[in-house]
Amino acid sequence: MTADELTCTHEPGFPVAVLRATGRLTFASVSLLRGAGQKALTDHPEVLLIDVSGLVAVDDITLTVFPMIARHGVEFGTDMMLVGATPMLHAQLDRLGVTRQVPVHTGPAEAVAAHARMPGPRRIELALAARPASTSAARELVDRACAQWRLPELADRAALIVTELVANAIEHAGTPMLVSLALRDRHLHLAVHDESRLPLERSGDAGDDEDEDEEPGRGLLIVEGMASAWGCLHTAGGKVVWATLRREPRR
Repeated sequence: MTADELTCTHEPGFPVAVLRATGRLTFASVSLLRGAGQKALTDHPEVLLIDVSGLVAVDDITLTVFPMIARHGVEFGTDMMLVGATPMLHAQLDRLGVTRQVPVHTGPAEAVAAHARMPGPRRIELALAARPASTSAARELVDRACAQWRLPELADRAALIVTELVANAIEHAGTPMLVSLALRDRHLHLAVHDESRLPLERSGDAGDDEDEDEEPGRGLLIVEGMASAWGCLHTAGGKVVWATLRREPRR
């Protein structure tokens, strides 16, 4: 991804992906970096390293884009770190308080080592076909994960949300899909990745007793009402519809 002032190069990988931002970060180019960061997250790496060794921030305020991308990372179950900041850029990040929100490391090796010392996410995935039986398979996946991760308080809501997301993908995308769950310190992240580039459509309820007079879109309204946050991001190969549930602090 390029603009007149900024170039963003994504190097996908798992568990570590890299996004290189090179050039001048300005009010005109900050949206390019934000979009590149969001797209890099849709692959669900465990950690996203943003290489800023070739980045010059013309206006300090544009650096708030990094905490914004990091917050999206939480939704995707991905940690985000900055690497290679010059002394001048590091000083700007400090002044704006970005270093208190986003880890900054001298290089990729240090960042990966620091990430290895952090409690990693627990993740489970299931590939499904676009057929009605897949909603049951998705529910069973959530039930098993919540039992294994000792999250009985989230099991019912998570199962219903994933059922609605899968049902929507079956009805409107009609492609193979990947259902993923990632457990973070504060959130349970749920996502359905399909291969359709069509905009997200609102389907009806996925339940067995759907009322013919029911208002269209009830399925995603359920997701909106039950999730802490949810959304849709388009990728080169389709789209990811995600939702998060906030975990209660353990006592």
